[in-house]
Formats: sequence, structure tokens, C-alpha cells
Amino acid sequence: MTELTEIISYGHIENKMMYPHKNPGMELVLVEQGRLDWAVEGVPEALKPGTLFFTLPWQTHGSMHIREPKNRIYFILFDLPGAGFQPLEKITMAERFGFSEEELNFLSTALVNARRHAWPASQLARHNLPEIIHRLDNRNPIDHTIAFSMLRTILLELAAIITRDFEISSNTSRTMHRIEQFLKSLRKTLDHSWTLNEMAESCGVKRTYFSNITLRLTGYAPLQYLNRLRFEHACRLLRETDRSITDIGFECGYSTSQYFAETFKNAARMTPSEYRKSLPELERILQANWKHPELRTMDDERKRRRIFS
Repeated sequence: MTELTEIISYGHIENKMMYPHKNPGMELVLVEQGRLDWAVEGVPEALKPGTLFFTLPWQTHGSMHIREPKNRIYFILFDLPGAGFQPLEKITMAERFGFSEEELNFLSTALVNARRHAWPASQLARHNLPEIIHRLDNRNPIDHTIAFSMLRTILLELAAIITRDFEISSNTSRTMHRIEQFLKSLRKTLDHSWTLNEMAESCGVKRTYFSNITLRLTGYAPLQYLNRLRFEHACRLLRETDRSITDIGFECGYSTSQYFAETFKNAARMTPSEYRKSLPELERILQANWKHPELRTMDDERKRRRIFS
């Protein structure tokens, strides 16, 4: 097979676990099946079926769980010339893509400054990303050329989607900032019995607008995001303290221990007591990796590609 130096790794896999790491290039992920709870720089983002997710080389990303539910994803990792694990204000693409200077500036501005990394995949991306991976597997150079043309189109379309979000955001920047700050403050008030109406009123907006902005910022509906934060805090307390499960449930905002157990099991596929007994060491490893993420090399990623092939 002809070696494509610009393409580092790609595949179609079930993602059982993704420890926090940084890639030696830009990664695109299309979720085909299942739901993934990932994060970039520790900020959670929901990846449901039909989501297109991207990261740049200096952005630590990984799973929020020890194990993810059953899922299938397509992914492609490609080189960004001159980019490493330190943040850049501007990126460029391989010459093979054939981007003009104007297009490169457009791409760089959108990708480097994006507020989030998970976006609804367009019909074009849903069709083309699997086709790109199929053509990259072929030996025919023409298929490789077509694959790059398709990837070029996906990148421009993704940048256009992000840019449109910028434009919407700029018209409501004060309100969006207020909602953004409120969402960050939720971690301090998890024991409060929040309703959607109360959350929206706290930001001075209507509930539909609040829901739409929260979904745009986090990938979650407001109450889903709140439950995500409660679950994470419960995991930490189960891991790091010997407090009773009932006390932990109340501190995290669950009205009864039974409701806490049911909700926790839906998220973790085990009860709080089972979690405390069986997974604390693995969870500590996961949290340690968020502080010291794996810095993957091109050789590491190419080995993974041979395993997936």
C-alpha cells in the first residue's frame, strides 16, 4: 500500500476507552453508534450518534468514564505541519490539500478559536468520512487523491459551521457569557434542586433560549448537563472519601438514596457501592492521566493504525 505521510492514522472501531491524551496532528471523529462522554481540557462534551468531533495537537482529550458504552466510531488523524503539543495562534495544512491562503486563514481562525469541539455532522460529513477511510485503504493513488478532496471539503464545511456559531454568538455575547458563567458555577450548587425554569431565570433568559445555548456550549440539554456534573462529583466522593453513599447522594443533589442508586447505575452500569468496591484504582489512574496526559507520537499512532487494520 502506498504510504501517505500526511495521514497518520485512521479506522472504524468500537471505542471502549480513551484515556486523556494529545495527538500528533488534527483528529476528526464521527460517531456512528452509541453515546460517548468525552472532554477537552477537562470540559465535558457529549458525542451522540451523528456527531463530528475534532481536536488539535495541543488539546488534551479523552473519556470521562473508565469504560464507554457500546459504540462505533470513524476516525482520521492527519499531520498539521509545524504543530506540536504547545498551543498555536495559527495552524496550516499539508500542501496536498491544496488550500489557498484565504482558505487556510479561514480554517485556522475557526478551528483554533472554536468554543467547543463536538458538532452535529452534516449529511456530507456522515457520508464522506466513512468513504474517505474506505478509499485510504485502497492501493489506487486516484482513490487517495479523491479521499483528500473529500477531507478538504469536510474541513471547510466544519469551519463554516463553527464560523456561523461565532456570528450567532457575537450578537448575543453578553448573554452567552452570562450563561457560560452560570454553567461553570453549577458545580458549586449541585445540592440545589434546580429546575429548567429556575436555571433560565438565573440567567435572565427564556427557557428555550437557555436550552439552545446550553446545548450549543456543552452538547447537553441543561438538566442532562447538571446530571453529568452530579455524576462526576459523586464518582469523586466515592473514590476519595469514606462517606456513606446516602450522604454523597444528598450532597450531589439526589433527593433519595434510591434515586441516587438508580441514576448512578444508568450512567455507570453499576451501583455506587459496586463502583466504590471495584473501580477506585482505575478511576485514580484516569484522573492522574488528566493531570499528565499521554503525549502520543506519530509512531504510536501508526502502530494503532496497523492494529485497527
